[in-house]
Amino acid sequence: MALVDTGSEINIIPEEISIKASLTSRKLNMNLRGIGGNTTSLVGLSEFTPITMITGQEKEIHLFISKGAVHTILVRPFLAANNVKLEFSHKQGKIFSYSEQDGH
Repeated sequence: MALVDTGSEINIIPEEISIKASLTSRKLNMNLRGIGGNTTSLVGLSEFTPITMITGQEKEIHLFISKGAVHTILVRPFLAANNVKLEFSHKQGKIFSYSEQDGH
């Protein structure tokens, strides 16, 4: 399960999950400041990380690894690259759709 943040530019995963998943990563030492002024330490970057979409299709993404209690976040470049659409309707509520087309 992941949060979808259409205003962010980097995918984030907690360090605990990256360890459990045995992700290969390179070390980083950066701080990320959020819109509210809070900071989060980024300790690694896992590049070309394989994930499985809800359709069963395999994709690769880059995940920044964060120290501490954060949610997994998927962001705008991920949504665009995978033809994911978010639509909001007063009648239907939030609609999440995913196109199985590769986009290539």
